[in-house]
Amino acid sequence: MKQPSVYSRVQIIDAAFELVREEGWGRVTTRAIAKKLGSSTMPIYSHVSSVQELERELQVKARQLLKEFQLRQYTEHVLLNLAFGYVSFARDEKNLFRFIYLERPEILDLEDAPAVTELFFSDFSEESEAGKALLELSASGNEALVQYTWIFTHGLAMLVNSGSLGSNSDSIILQYLKNAGEAFYTWGKRTN
Repeated sequence: MKQPSVYSRVQIIDAAFELVREEGWGRVTTRAIAKKLGSSTMPIYSHVSSVQELERELQVKARQLLKEFQLRQYTEHVLLNLAFGYVSFARDEKNLFRFIYLERPEILDLEDAPAVTELFFSDFSEESEAGKALLELSASGNEALVQYTWIFTHGLAMLVNSGSLGSNSDSIILQYLKNAGEAFYTWGKRTN
């Protein structure tokens, strides 16, 4: 007879998520999850069939939190908010950022600029404020702006995440992003 599980799938995913958040992906094991829950490993195996399934669930949850950071209103500029939210996520959620982009990264083909733009619009629709701002540019300017701004923002986020930048204050991060954003936007307008 199968032993009933006292822990739900959601509780197990939440416990694993907190482990990633506190200690990093490398510390997530069924034993560590069970210990966090105060149980044996049996409930975990009854709700999660593989490490890959658990990883997918954690990726979705981590990316949702990243999106929440990006949708906050830090400034009056929606595109600047997206970039700042990304960098502040890297600063404030170090292990989750590393999980998404270093430990279990999704491979992007940066040679395919339309794919990068499509990825942007899958998270932030063309009807969103960010989407409308991007659609003011020509298709080539739009793709260049998304691609190069994302590369710069990701590089800045990596520096902030690792502590290599030194000061990680909001004002310094915003200044870097404003300067780069203005340069990329001007360049994107010229490609019209």
